[in-house]
Amino acid sequence: MELIRPCEKYVEQYREAIREDEKFRPRAEKMYANPDTVVEQSKRFEAGVELPMGYVRQTTFWLIDDGRFIGEIGVRHSLTPFLLRYGGNIGYVVRYSESGKGYCTKMLAMALAYCRDELKLDKVLITCDDDNYASAAVIEKNGGVMENKVINHLDRGTVTTRRYYISLLQ
Repeated sequence: MELIRPCEKYVEQYREAIREDEKFRPRAEKMYANPDTVVEQSKRFEAGVELPMGYVRQTTFWLIDDGRFIGEIGVRHSLTPFLLRYGGNIGYVVRYSESGKGYCTKMLAMALAYCRDELKLDKVLITCDDDNYASAAVIEKNGGVMENKVINHLDRGTVTTRRYYISLLQ
């Protein structure tokens, strides 16, 4: 099992994951990028080149296990006022067929090492919807301590958001 940066080798499997989400989680918040541009976009976002207004540098990793695309995790290098309320430093998604198998917990642990060792962050903020008990469990298994809950008004409606911090100090 490894985290790799997006590459052409797994783009078709990335497309399959998107199709799974559209079929089995049609009302879920969409986290996947356009598969036609995801590799190039991830390179631009990591380099901080041509970022859309309000975006920050982000490193995207794909979790690959036994040659199969499992999920995606994005590590934001800094936080805007919006990301402090919703989104935080890290966002992740696992393809529908692989959910509930512990992959998110492992993927987050691997990304935390990158945050500490490469980005030199002392702590990270991770958020999830208040009713997303699976994501809350993933965060807590990785040392997340809930700071508070906030109300956010998003395009998809009003959402109560849990805000967790994970210390990266050893």
